[in-house]
Amino acid sequence: MIIKDAIRSLRNNFGKALFYWLTFVLTSMFIFIFFNISMSDAVGVTFINDKGSFATTLTVFVITICMIIIFFANDFFVKNKARDLAVRLVCGATYMQLAEYLLVQTFILLAIAIPAGILLALIAIPILNGIIAALAGTGLHITIRFSAVVMTTIILTTVVFWTTYLNLAFAYRNSASSLLNERSIKIQLEFPALAGMKTSQAFKSILFGILFFLPVILFYVQPTSSVGWCALGMVGFNGAMKHILGPWLNKVLKDKYTDQPRLLAVLGFFRTDILIMKNNIILFIVSSVLLASILVSQQREPMEVLLTLLSYVVMSILLSLAIMFKYSTELSTRGKYFRSLNHLGYTEEECAKIKQQEVVLFYLYVFLVVFLYLGNMFMALILNGMLQASYAGILMLFIIVPMLICCLTTLYYYNHIDMK
Repeated sequence: MIIKDAIRSLRNNFGKALFYWLTFVLTSMFIFIFFNISMSDAVGVTFINDKGSFATTLTVFVITICMIIIFFANDFFVKNKARDLAVRLVCGATYMQLAEYLLVQTFILLAIAIPAGILLALIAIPILNGIIAALAGTGLHITIRFSAVVMTTIILTTVVFWTTYLNLAFAYRNSASSLLNERSIKIQLEFPALAGMKTSQAFKSILFGILFFLPVILFYVQPTSSVGWCALGMVGFNGAMKHILGPWLNKVLKDKYTDQPRLLAVLGFFRTDILIMKNNIILFIVSSVLLASILVSQQREPMEVLLTLLSYVVMSILLSLAIMFKYSTELSTRGKYFRSLNHLGYTEEECAKIKQQEVVLFYLYVFLVVFLYLGNMFMALILNGMLQASYAGILMLFIIVPMLICCLTTLYYYNHIDMK
């Protein structure tokens, strides 16, 4: 009975389940290819008698990011089933039955996703070998290694264990009432107005503003230290969100656009979005700058360059998905706000435009912050003869295209959320 209900639920929520499933497929595929490259004789990652600390560090970093992304996807998948779980509790289901219901759904998706990911990897490896032979003209060749199969199995088993544990904990710790109530935004939205700032607050605004924009200049002064400058900029970005952008949005919402209610609603939602998604944006920027810096500023073995390029491409895709999943999880709680807007006189068409403008504004904001750092870093490297403009353009496309696809997907999901 539970198995039939789990399958029926997956069919009824096909779109959400597909997002979750695709994340596991892509992650499984990437991890398998990644380990076959990193454990090749040319790179030599063994985790026992390692030949190079760079490849090991990169491997640990990439696997950590992959696990974080899977947990974001799992959070999106499970929290969107909160109402379904609540109904089952009200109808008399026990917590063990609820946990079994979630476990069956997760197992079904993973049982299909992991083999599919490995199969795609086996198909992609000959294609990658052909691309390497055509572009590099070297004897580099990716082969299937038993050690890579073992490590992939260990990593994926670990991920399955922790996702299962998190899902069981979610089912156990939530009551029916807490599942039925939409998750409130646990974040401080009120910032002191700019006009009423104390001297110390004004000083913080100036300091964090300088820290945020200073790396853009330092990229051109010493482009080989881009990662350090980016880390400095993220400190400024974190402070600027609280002490500059937040107060400015509050001032705009209070003093301006009062005669444009739709724009007022868009900016209000946008203020919440950027505060909640701040850590995801920082992770995206730091990861992209780190991997891009390794690509263009380090002279390494060709297989290590291939490993880093693969990491850059896949990380841009997976981190874009992580932003989409967490953002969509937040958007799924907006039903009560749009019901309030309807009571205030907003039409369905106006609410649809608010959603569209909010999503576009958010992704545009993310892209502009990323481009401010990555674009200026690439420009500095081009001016110093360390990077070709065409190569920089290709690297930027690997950022733009996944972000654009995620923006369109988020917009589609937001427009189809049940607001009743």
